[in-house]
Amino acid sequence: MSADIILITISSVILVSYLFDFFSSRTRVPQLVFLILSGIVIRVLMDRAGWHIPYLGVILPPLGTLGLILIVLEAGLDLELGREKVRVIRNGLFSAFFSLLATLGLIAAFYKLLFPSAGLRLCLVNALPLAVMSSAIAIPGVSHLPADRKEFIVYESSFSDILGILVFNFLVLNETFGFGAYFSFGFEIIATILLSLVFSLALAALIERIDHKIKYLPVFSVLLLVYALAKMMHFSPLVLVLVFGLFANNIGKFVRGNLRFYFDVDRLREEMDQFGGIVRETTFVIKTFFFLLLGYSTDLRELFAPDAFRVALPVLGFIYLGRWLPLRRAAGEAAHSLAYIAPRGLITILLYLSIPPALHMPGIPGATLVLLILATALILAWGVMKPDTPAQARLKRIISGDFNEQP
Repeated sequence: MSADIILITISSVILVSYLFDFFSSRTRVPQLVFLILSGIVIRVLMDRAGWHIPYLGVILPPLGTLGLILIVLEAGLDLELGREKVRVIRNGLFSAFFSLLATLGLIAAFYKLLFPSAGLRLCLVNALPLAVMSSAIAIPGVSHLPADRKEFIVYESSFSDILGILVFNFLVLNETFGFGAYFSFGFEIIATILLSLVFSLALAALIERIDHKIKYLPVFSVLLLVYALAKMMHFSPLVLVLVFGLFANNIGKFVRGNLRFYFDVDRLREEMDQFGGIVRETTFVIKTFFFLLLGYSTDLRELFAPDAFRVALPVLGFIYLGRWLPLRRAAGEAAHSLAYIAPRGLITILLYLSIPPALHMPGIPGATLVLLILATALILAWGVMKPDTPAQARLKRIISGDFNEQP
């Protein structure tokens, strides 16, 4: 294939993805649905022509990781901190944590019923990727909702990604769950938060002091480098990314007192605005190619295999049951207005690909993941398209921390 054909293909994919994004804003069907389906169609056409994309298994994991980093960073750059946000953050964390635990327990119990000889740890590790809500889909999927609802989902889905990776590392790295394992888990969380704050200050200083015309690429490269090193040391590097995004968008709240002698806050705000624009553009391109290639990597025959549906349909029910139970306890009938926002996506694929070979459960069809990603994305689209109900009208009170009935 000539270089001209490759350039035409790449440019066409980006332009078509832009049209999908525009169409998504009108129909509220997530862009990833169109991209995955396009990838599946391309796979069918290329198979008939005898062509194939090489090294797909090598390309997808790093591309997905890069996409996840950018999406969480973009989310942090869109959030403002303040005393009035404490309840929203607390409620988002509460919902993410208990929804993750409930869904994980339900799916793991289902796997245990399907495969009685499988150990509990094996069932938990394989169930975890499907128990995590994907911020990569949830955040753009609720872009048309009112600001307060969107803000809650951004916090909740970002926390879900981070907690999912923490629990995944805990399950994979520990064969037994004694006191030492839990102590190490707690230390990891505290150390990651402290290191994230120090690292954010260092990156802010780097952005302010670089006078070269190329400054954002080196900064982002440092962020990727630290992310990879933190992951190798079994910390949760997504915490670092989210904290840096929050730091960058709320620089005036972090740089206070004597720190103002070392930082020019007004200049940093301008620099961070430009950095945020570059992050958004790059995120769009990475997501486009990841989900298109994900669709291409799906075998259509496997997608419609009875075994895939036999696993996917019960798991789909457990996903919404596990999400609804914590919301129901906290918000009563208003849980219905949040329960449909439970997409699976980028984080699901990345965690599944990160499962060590010795812990893979062979009886689960690979197409199950794609089926669940498409199903949860379409349910999200249906949820944001339907008109407001009395329960949805109560959502603003819920995310502000008022769970009481109003007359």
